[in-house]
Amino acid sequence: MLLVAFFLSAESARAQDETGSQRITLMQHVINERPVLAELLTTAGLAPALSGSTDYTLLAPPEASLQVLKGQSAEKIRSVLAMHIIKGKYKATDFKEGAKVPTYGGETLYVCRRKGSTLLNGVKLQAGDKEFRNGIVQEIEGFLQP
Repeated sequence: MLLVAFFLSAESARAQDETGSQRITLMQHVINERPVLAELLTTAGLAPALSGSTDYTLLAPPEASLQVLKGQSAEKIRSVLAMHIIKGKYKATDFKEGAKVPTYGGETLYVCRRKGSTLLNGVKLQAGDKEFRNGIVQEIEGFLQP
């Protein structure tokens, strides 16, 4: 009986997590889960865009990689991180071979598919599709360069 109750409560918690993620914004997720990225987005003045009602896809580099941006000027941080934001909701399957995707910062991402992996300007897209009220977070392996 106890095992059944545990299973049901675990299923209920999982369902709440899935629907709960639809209630929070990209920025709320970043604040809760990615403190370095949250600090840098705030410094760069990009937090309001990820907190609003417009849909964006955030291509999130690893937290450890982001450490190199700490202490840089707000303009430098903004130019790097604006390349990691795309207007609209992009699931991993939406990145098609040969596509050119404009970024928030006005740069272009080139999509390449190699050996079952999706590369954006040569940076590998990880498993992702974390959906939120105003967009999607996609984890990537490093920084995007123009």
